[in-house]
Amino acid sequence: MRNALWVAVFVLASCQEYTIDGPATVPVATPPAPPDNRDGDPPDWNDCFQGFLGEYTNLPANHPFVEPDPLLEEGPLDFTTLDWWDQPSFQQFSPSLDFGSNWWPVDEGLAGDPAYFAVRWNAWIRAWDDTTLEFSLGSADDVWILINDELVFSDTGIKNFDPQTYTIDLEAGQYPMEIRFAHRSGESGFRFRVLSPRGQDGTSICYAEYDDGSTPAP
Repeated sequence: MRNALWVAVFVLASCQEYTIDGPATVPVATPPAPPDNRDGDPPDWNDCFQGFLGEYTNLPANHPFVEPDPLLEEGPLDFTTLDWWDQPSFQQFSPSLDFGSNWWPVDEGLAGDPAYFAVRWNAWIRAWDDTTLEFSLGSADDVWILINDELVFSDTGIKNFDPQTYTIDLEAGQYPMEIRFAHRSGESGFRFRVLSPRGQDGTSICYAEYDDGSTPAP
């Protein structure tokens, strides 16, 4: 592991509000990197664009394990055993992952569309000093967060969009960050909103740089 990473996750009593600045429009991206370089390289932190690169996958209604089966979900789902992100339909740069409720980003006319889909978001995060990343997270349904390739948070199963506040303790350093999400039943919604200070007073989250030098337009 490139840097030591201390993780402590717990629910706080109340949420705060935080506005993420970014472009008003969200560009659809031409794939800038092969799958084996999905993390990319850390950006130039003095001049980088805030946000994530997302890969969106349409899941057909007959896809294994999409429809919840209580006999198969007796415990938390392990994303490493699932193929929900293996054949993405498109990529999209997003300066914010605060999509709210009633969010249906993928509709290609498959049986069950737009109900079943999965997203993998990638970025780099920098903790300028030892810090606590405080964030509001709501997901309907499954969500996993990885930092430096380590699972630091998960909340799986079919559930309503109900944002709560959590924290992750980070040691100073820069790390690849990945968020995986899957919607499988009922309402759809997703929010990942940083509440703690941004920039050199706390953390920065920016698009990765790739081997071909590509970065998203501002």
